[in-house]
Amino acid sequence: MYGLKNSLLIFSMLFAPQAVFAYSPKEGNVSATIGWFLHRTNFQDSGTGASAPLQGDVALIVNGDITDRGQLEIGMYHLNKQFFRDQGSLYVGEETEQIEITMGYRHWFNSWFSLGITFSSAYSMGSPRIIHNDFAPEPPIDTSARDTTEYGFHFSAQADLYTQDRFTAVLTAMYSLSVTGKPNEKADHYGGMIGLRYFIQEKMVVSKPKNAL
Repeated sequence: MYGLKNSLLIFSMLFAPQAVFAYSPKEGNVSATIGWFLHRTNFQDSGTGASAPLQGDVALIVNGDITDRGQLEIGMYHLNKQFFRDQGSLYVGEETEQIEITMGYRHWFNSWFSLGITFSSAYSMGSPRIIHNDFAPEPPIDTSARDTTEYGFHFSAQADLYTQDRFTAVLTAMYSLSVTGKPNEKADHYGGMIGLRYFIQEKMVVSKPKNAL
C-alpha cells in the first residue's frame, strides 16, 4: 500500500496539468531557451546516391511578452546546412556552416502550446564543400551554399513538457522555408528541438509612495 501511494504521488506530480503546463505570457516578461535540435534538408534521396542525413546543432532563443497571448521572438541557430541542386538527372550537393538569425512573433493558444513565425537570415561562416557530385570533374552549377546570405521564413510549433520553478522543458517542431534558393534547388530544412527555457524576469511594477497624490 505504501508503494502504491508513492507511485500515485509521483504520477500526479509528473502529469498533473497545473504542475506541468504553467506558462502564461504577460507584458514585460522575458525568457530564454537553449536547445539541441536535429535538422534535415527537405530532399528526397536521388537515384545517384545523393542524400540528406539528419544533423545535430544548437540554438538560442529569446522571447519578450508583449500581450497575454503574444511574444516577440529572436533566435540564433548554428547549423551545417546542406543544399542540393539538379540539372537534368544529375545532382550536386554542397554543405556550409551557417548562423541563422530569426526575428518574429509567437502566439500562445493556451498555457502550454504556441506557434511561431519569423523572418530568417542565414550567414555563411566558412567555405562550402561538395558532398555529392554527379558531374565530372567539376559541376557546371553551384548551390546557395556559396552565397554570403540566405533569406527565408521560419515556422515552429512548440509544446511545454514540464515546468519546475523558472525552468521549463520544451519540445519544438520547425520548418525553414528558403525564399532565395536557386532554380531546381532544395534549400528548405525541417527538424525538431528539445530545449530548456529559463524565465529571466517579469515586468517591474513601481508602486507610488503612500504620501503621493
